[in-house]
Order: sequence, then structure tokens, then C-alpha cells
Amino acid sequence: MSEPNTLERVRSTLNRHRTHLLETYRAVGVGIGQAAPSATSYCITVYLLSSADIPQEPVAIDGVPLRFEVTGPVRLM
Repeated sequence: MSEPNTLERVRSTLNRHRTHLLETYRAVGVGIGQAAPSATSYCITVYLLSSADIPQEPVAIDGVPLRFEVTGPVRLM
């Protein structure tokens, strides 16, 4: 069984790959979330404009799973 993805590990992975994730998935943003509601492991959340941009297969980067959410455009208030 592998170690859970700690917040520090996921934060470091996100910082290294932020630009790549934004460009690869045409994302409007990225963040950190829990892998499951009661999980002690974290994931990278990729916010997308459209469901057409969600990959068909599960994706991980450096062993950290990516979760995709469709938010549509993000505007500053």
C-alpha cells in the first residue's frame, strides 16, 4: 500500500507542474482538494471550462491524482 499524498507533497507537486496543468487541460485554475470526502490523502483539482476537456482515463502527476471539475469561466468580482 502506498503512502497517502500529504498536503505538503501535493502542494510541492502543484507548484512544480502548475503551468503544465493549466496549458495541457485548458484549465481556468488549479487547486488542492481531498481525494475523497473523509480521506486523509489529497489530490490536485483542475478547474475546466467544459466537460469536453475532461480526460477519459484517470490521471496522476508524480503519483498525485488529478480530479477534474467543470466550473465554466471564472471572473473576478
